[in-house]
Amino acid sequence: MQPVGRRLLAEKLALTERTVRTDLDSLVESGLIEMAPKGVRLTGDGQKAVLNLQPLVEDLTGIRKKEALLQERLGLKGCLIVSGDSDSQPDVKQAMGRVTNDLLRQQLPSADSIVAVMGGTTMAAVANNLTATLTDERNLTFVPARGGMGESPDIQANTVCARMATATNSRYQALYLPELTSEATSSSLRREPLIAKTLSIIANANVAIHCVGDAMAMAQRRQMSETDMATLTKRQAVGEAFGDFFDQNGQIVYRVPKLGLSISDLEKMDLVVAVAGGHSKAAAVEAYFKIPPTGTFLVTDEGLADMILKK
Repeated sequence: MQPVGRRLLAEKLALTERTVRTDLDSLVESGLIEMAPKGVRLTGDGQKAVLNLQPLVEDLTGIRKKEALLQERLGLKGCLIVSGDSDSQPDVKQAMGRVTNDLLRQQLPSADSIVAVMGGTTMAAVANNLTATLTDERNLTFVPARGGMGESPDIQANTVCARMATATNSRYQALYLPELTSEATSSSLRREPLIAKTLSIIANANVAIHCVGDAMAMAQRRQMSETDMATLTKRQAVGEAFGDFFDQNGQIVYRVPKLGLSISDLEKMDLVVAVAGGHSKAAAVEAYFKIPPTGTFLVTDEGLADMILKK
């Protein structure tokens, strides 16, 4: 949140401003923070203290235990949980972005990789937090996993992959193609040379970073017709990923015409990272992990994890 003022800190921590002021004064004396007209910031020593204290805090809050339980429950290759609930705390998405960057630094293949990414606010937060350390002894090319949806340009997959490429000093290839088209239109568009070239690159992706969404929320983002929305409701869809809508048992009940990757394409990937948080996505995430092959890493928050684990 830095730089951040006392009043906002007090609101976030549910403490009085007086209490926060007292604590901040102590932290200033310890050399861990500095006060400025724009707000409070961590010093270099403060940054180190946060990193050193993180394992202790995670043990005290039980996050490590929750990660192990969720990993076993969903059949994950790995699980990382950040504190908070992104449904009510937007800055939690930034924390998930930072954790995703650390995970990628450790898990990305050492050779060249084509990284397919989805759009959305969570993916945009991941893009905000990627660093050039990912390309130490690696060459990355970012591509959108699928065609565009009718949403803000800032969170379109094309924009997200371009920002990821810029942040990591990498290359990217855009796909200027709407996702919601008829099968006949899709077939025609796929024959266009530039689109065909991009789709070929996407098909060869060996890394995927994606989100999992609530079915009806994603249908609205895609501006699907009332008839399709009624179909999703009738078939009891709870979640969506890669244009595939699925029910609580992980059965795919509706597919958007393929213009890019689908869930089935993840089987060939060297690394798959799903990033999704907020208690409202718990049903979607739990259902999703009944579909894909084992080997997926999940980055999430306590809001989602607690909702799944309390069942």
